[in-house]
Amino acid sequence: MEDEAARDVFARTWGFHITAINPEPTRTVPQGEGNPLSVDPLSIEMTFLRLSQIVNRCQRHKCNTTYCLRVRKRTGDLARDMEGAAADIEAANVASPERECRFDFPRALRELAAIIRKEGRTYYVFEAARNDNLMNHFNPAIVLGWLANIDISPCTSLQAVITYAAKYCSKSEKKTEPYSKLADQVLPHTAHRQPLLSFSSRLMNKLIAERDYSAQEISHLLLNIPLQEGTRMVVAVDCRPLEQQARSYLVDEDVNETIGTYRKYLERNGHEDITYLEYLQSYNLKTWRRLAAQAKKRVLSYFPRYRSMESSPQFDDFCRVKLMMAHPHRSPEELLTVGGQQFDSFAAAYRFCREQHRDIHADDHYGEPDTNELRAEDDEFELEVQEEPTVEEDWHELARMLPDRPLEEQDIDILGRRDIDINYDWTPHIGRYTDDGILKGDYWKQRKAANRLGLDVDHQPLEARDSLNRDQRLVYDTVMDHFLTQESSQLLLHVDGGGGTGKSYLIKLLSAHLQAAAVGRGTPVWRAAPTGVAGNQISGTTLHSLLHLPINKDFRPLSPTDMAQLQKKLKDIKYLIIDEKSMLGLRQLSWIDDRLREAFPNRNEDFLGGLNILLVGDFFQLPPVLQKPLYYDREVQGVEIKGMNAYRRFDKSVFLKVIQRQRGDDQKAFRTALGELRLLQLSVESWKLLSGRVQAKLDDQEVARFANALRVYATKDRVNEYNYYHLDRLGRPVIQVKAKNVGVGAATAPDDKAGNLAKQIPICIGARLMLTSNLWQPVGLCNGARGTVYDIGWAPGADPVQDPPCVIMMEFDKYSGPVFLTTPDDRKIVPILPVDRDFLIGSTLCTRTQFPLIVCYAITVHKSQSITEDVIVTDLSCRDFQTGLSYVAVSRVKTLQGLMLDAPFDRSHLFYESPPEVAWPKDSQPSDDPTPCTYSSNVKGVA
Repeated sequence: MEDEAARDVFARTWGFHITAINPEPTRTVPQGEGNPLSVDPLSIEMTFLRLSQIVNRCQRHKCNTTYCLRVRKRTGDLARDMEGAAADIEAANVASPERECRFDFPRALRELAAIIRKEGRTYYVFEAARNDNLMNHFNPAIVLGWLANIDISPCTSLQAVITYAAKYCSKSEKKTEPYSKLADQVLPHTAHRQPLLSFSSRLMNKLIAERDYSAQEISHLLLNIPLQEGTRMVVAVDCRPLEQQARSYLVDEDVNETIGTYRKYLERNGHEDITYLEYLQSYNLKTWRRLAAQAKKRVLSYFPRYRSMESSPQFDDFCRVKLMMAHPHRSPEELLTVGGQQFDSFAAAYRFCREQHRDIHADDHYGEPDTNELRAEDDEFELEVQEEPTVEEDWHELARMLPDRPLEEQDIDILGRRDIDINYDWTPHIGRYTDDGILKGDYWKQRKAANRLGLDVDHQPLEARDSLNRDQRLVYDTVMDHFLTQESSQLLLHVDGGGGTGKSYLIKLLSAHLQAAAVGRGTPVWRAAPTGVAGNQISGTTLHSLLHLPINKDFRPLSPTDMAQLQKKLKDIKYLIIDEKSMLGLRQLSWIDDRLREAFPNRNEDFLGGLNILLVGDFFQLPPVLQKPLYYDREVQGVEIKGMNAYRRFDKSVFLKVIQRQRGDDQKAFRTALGELRLLQLSVESWKLLSGRVQAKLDDQEVARFANALRVYATKDRVNEYNYYHLDRLGRPVIQVKAKNVGVGAATAPDDKAGNLAKQIPICIGARLMLTSNLWQPVGLCNGARGTVYDIGWAPGADPVQDPPCVIMMEFDKYSGPVFLTTPDDRKIVPILPVDRDFLIGSTLCTRTQFPLIVCYAITVHKSQSITEDVIVTDLSCRDFQTGLSYVAVSRVKTLQGLMLDAPFDRSHLFYESPPEVAWPKDSQPSDDPTPCTYSSNVKGVA
């Protein structure tokens, strides 16, 4: 087809068989003509009139928004390449973008057939002679026999045939609609005279006449016949860097980690000269035996496919993949050495490889540099789904009131579309905040650079130690004596205690006196916790930020630069206090051990780098997510063995038994109930005590005290339901701040798959919101910080109806840093800006831009750990699906009078014949007796 003469011959040849010539371009249907398709074709003569009747009825294209009109994408590869993201976001904000027909109608008229290359396409297509710009291609003989719409075009190359076949073989069927969705579609068309009969018959027609399960598919399923068969095996190849590749887990009795294909290749025994390409195509992936000689090579499905253009920022990754497939290696870093020469980048190494090994390496089918990738024709248009509006019936609304119905997205969408929301004028909020840091998005980067903050706690007088009870004082004296006597032996100490036993107070007091005792030297103590809220409670950091621990990635040694920075940060540190140890897993403790050995190279033979560690917390509270808890005593594998060995080095334990949070004789019964709730041994007396706080048993005045109290629930569904209810009840204008998404499938990705950024957030002035990102932890802007919306602002020139705000101005409850503005009533206001999060959906690289905020009139129990409140509302009516949920929720409050329960609860949910499997010493239960004190040494694991 590259030869013009060949294209002319091809066009003339096919022009005899395929046409778009309308016999009667201006034809109108005569009155009484009838339907030409219902006539017996054997009883009528085949004339040009007959052809005209059929093609004008079947072959003329009609454009509409539900079928072919689409918004053309700015660029064809945004899903895989983040370049041009700004342009795509801009296009998404256009109120009424121009639509184009994805079949390129109307088409230009032409007297002769031709082979043409359409704008933006890399291949040629056949275009027949036409006198009607809406006529589909047809063959007269075929259309007269078929009596229905056809579209016929010759393929112009072998690649076109392959692309066409691949496109339709891989095209998924329409997703089966759930019954509730079908009912929604039928309801607006139900007859009012006999609604039940009408609804039932229409629903059955939907289920039977419009079914999307074919008889052939059902037969295959019933007979257990595969729906697809092929002569080639397909293997998925993860092309991301090793540290970003997903970890696989097999869930049976335990959670076990499985090794990925690339890691198997790197850790192979022998087979030094085998390339990764050979291994994937021609070897058994488990036994390393070569496949039989007659076996066909496997087909490789690569993801993601990085851009091969040298100007692309992804080109270095493209070169890394090419080297990874072609060169035998044991680690990705070895790919930087080609032919004995060391290179600084994969791109440079691959250029040298191409010069030296051009005809040596087998084709990996990943592409060549500076070549355009083939794309499906439909991919240049955005997919739109049109849904018929539905009218709710009374029973439909009644069904929504049934218990345990999760809040649906369309319910939340109502906020922002009520009359009060639509009628409010947000125009005065445009251009209200023009600070460069806000408009450019680097406000907090500037503030952190201008206000370097340490992690020292506030000064405490020496006499403050007298306020400690005996258990606390034992911990205090043990650590202070160890520091003042400069004891050389490593101190590894457990500090255990239930909620409210004064752990946080002890940590801060001990830290203050260690700082004072350092006399001019750097602080000898660092405080850290698994979560931002817990770290902020003790004036510390997260373990991840302190030690550069991975999140959803493999653990890797630090680079020389990062290692030097960590060693500098910890050079004066003698003690590391880790709070909320129940949320720490064996794998994470193993990583802490490895990282501290790097930080203290002089003592890297010692566990935890020889650093003195205090593990503080309560194992009866929330356990770690997808990790084995520290007290796990069954068989472990891999890095968990190192974690278990490190844990067993902790040979001293102190148990705090005196409850400080719920003080006073009037709270004695409540303290007893908390101790029993912690062990799931709730007595009848304690059950009656807590049952007295059920809302139905309280008078109206008492219930009114909890109108604005924080709700703590076990499930996200309950949290979302209450947050929606409370926002609606405020009676203030609400806007829905919708995220900007880039990439196929990004818009429907749930929050936890998109960097904890919500798809949309309902916000109003005065709303209570929670931060979901650690913006600046030392001043209180951490994941879990709560505050109130002071104002909402748009950038200059923005449209509040179409554009999201550029800033949410907030007053945070415990913020202690520099402020953006102070109100006349002394409220300290700071800006919260949108953030970007990259994530993968399958092999597609996606980005979501959104404010790191969620509504927080209600929060989950997991979010509540480490906080203390005067009043709280919770629910104990459902059995805990995870250890410690009920105990953590109830123990957040200071007094029994500060607790209200939504509903009555069954004592059997909170009483087990034996405590949970935390093998806990009996004398560790919190009590009121200030005398006893437990100090155990040479203990191989307290739990």
